[in-house]
Amino acid sequence: MNIHKNAVVEPATNMLDRARAIAPLVRAEADESERIGTMTEKVVAAMREQDLFWMLVPRELGGQQTPMTECIEAWEEISAADASAGWSLMANGAVTGTASAFLSDEAVAHMFKGPELPIMAGMLGPGGTAVETPEGLRGSGKYRFGSGALHATWLGAGMFVTDDKILRKLPDGSPQVRVCFLPRDKATFEGNWDVLGLRGTGSVDYSLTDVVVPDGYHNERTIGRGLRSWRLHDIGIAGMSCAGHASVALGLMKRALEEITRVAFAKKRPAYQTVLGEQPVFRHDFAHHEAAYHAARAYTLTLYAETQAFLESGGELTLSQRKRLQQNVIYVHKVAADVVRFCYTMGGSEALRVPSDLGRCMRDLCGATQHIFVDTIALQDIGVPILDDWKEIAAVNALPAR
Repeated sequence: MNIHKNAVVEPATNMLDRARAIAPLVRAEADESERIGTMTEKVVAAMREQDLFWMLVPRELGGQQTPMTECIEAWEEISAADASAGWSLMANGAVTGTASAFLSDEAVAHMFKGPELPIMAGMLGPGGTAVETPEGLRGSGKYRFGSGALHATWLGAGMFVTDDKILRKLPDGSPQVRVCFLPRDKATFEGNWDVLGLRGTGSVDYSLTDVVVPDGYHNERTIGRGLRSWRLHDIGIAGMSCAGHASVALGLMKRALEEITRVAFAKKRPAYQTVLGEQPVFRHDFAHHEAAYHAARAYTLTLYAETQAFLESGGELTLSQRKRLQQNVIYVHKVAADVVRFCYTMGGSEALRVPSDLGRCMRDLCGATQHIFVDTIALQDIGVPILDDWKEIAAVNALPAR
């Protein structure tokens, strides 16, 4: 389908260049964003003007249909300017991309018909319950961490489906969860975003009371095949989210390395013979952590480039391929924790004072590592299919018994 039939779709300008164009504004607005708890109107307007919210929306719906590696680079650039802005942008992008990929033709024709494309946000995990009715799913729920919700026009919300108050099950025995999309005026927002880091993401709680979601405006959370022609969407809801979270961590490392460089050559400290940047131990440790950042970045970009190429060649992701996306995002956050902590520690009192860009990097990283997507306990499950892959390799390469 193409709801923009009369429009001549020109090849999209590189989205990284667009992100770089507004990065100075994002940096300048970071303090105000923290103060008000969400992105400022200036930043939202700039992102809208550059079409950054719609990188994961296919061109047939008016979006940019941006390669995933380019999305990652753009999210990283905004996150380096202000991690809260990068976090909000990637959350909006992933949720909007989800709706464009998995809702019915009729639903997306309504939601993306313009004149302005929708911006979506919300918690797609189950926060409520719903029952089927002739009008659609009817349900209620309470939701947390609606990042980017305060400037969104539509909200996503996951709901368990019940029959006579009993959870409906999928064939594999897991509960059925439908991701529902509604106009934002159906929700009641709580002004309760008061946290240590990522203070400017507007990740408020919200609730839905006895709402009706028509058929076509909700999809099964585990769906792995997009309904549009763009095969990147087959990466799934989790895959898009993993890419977004990894991007924020990369941006935080990039900004922290920049800030400690600035601090290291700014002035001589008491008891130091010269500035920090000329100390041999600092140079050694900086080189190590800077390499770690580049290694994590290269790993991420390579993984998503290979994944997209595989999907666009007609491939269907295996369980281990999907788990490797989650493996990557957890690993990147582990690296980021080391890199940003090193930079913060070396920053001394310059990083301690408020406001401090390096201090904000540390606080924002502390916020990013608390997300369920990067909970390291998941590695024990991720390791199962990956070990199976290695078992096959080991069996093929095994030497005959002597």
